[in-house]
Amino acid sequence: MKFHELGNKAGVPLVFFMGTPQRGEAGSEFSGLAKQLDVRLMCPTRPWYDGDDCEPSFEICSQRALQYLDANGIDRCHVMGGSGGGPFALHFSSNNPDRVKACYLLASMGTPETFTRTVTSPPTLQLLELFGTNSYEDAMETLGTWGLPPDLAHGAWGDFEVLLGSWDSIPCANAPMVYIHHGEDDENAPIQSIRDLVRLLPRHQWRVSEQASHASLAHDEAFTALRRIFAEVGRR
Repeated sequence: MKFHELGNKAGVPLVFFMGTPQRGEAGSEFSGLAKQLDVRLMCPTRPWYDGDDCEPSFEICSQRALQYLDANGIDRCHVMGGSGGGPFALHFSSNNPDRVKACYLLASMGTPETFTRTVTSPPTLQLLELFGTNSYEDAMETLGTWGLPPDLAHGAWGDFEVLLGSWDSIPCANAPMVYIHHGEDDENAPIQSIRDLVRLLPRHQWRVSEQASHASLAHDEAFTALRRIFAEVGRR
């Protein structure tokens, strides 16, 4: 699993699991902010985006993230997940609470059952229908006609296979402190699904803000929500 190192190499380590469909290098737009706020930003690309022959799973991402931290001598870090990357961040944090100072979920997907029932974003609904009613080959062909490159199309297929499957491997009761940054009216990540998820967490804190919704994150050139998280991480 490839990691993209951004920000301040000597800063406070933060592993950022990107959303769907995104590769780790998508975090490069936040490199300047991370450097400014003393954050060593590490953004992994989930292995199936690179055509890795591994079976998509939460476990393989957490295992390889742990190997990366060990190889770089990092004993403790913060972990963050945006959108579809949120459950991957929570999986890593819950399975390695001794290594994680805090977990940040930004506009994250919540429980799959509530997510699929309440999501209203037309593009997300299209993806759910596409993956739910088509073969892999047909889905890849359709995504290609939508202009999505093959690696991102394959990555999205793998992500949804994991995200809409079993979450039994996420021991939420073991999670460290989890900070929930979310927008009240996020059509892509309904707040109802994340509310269901946090009921399973022993410790959490809400940071509800419109700057933490998908729509605002896509257009906020000041990176307001990310700036708040990076600033908090950099002080710890």
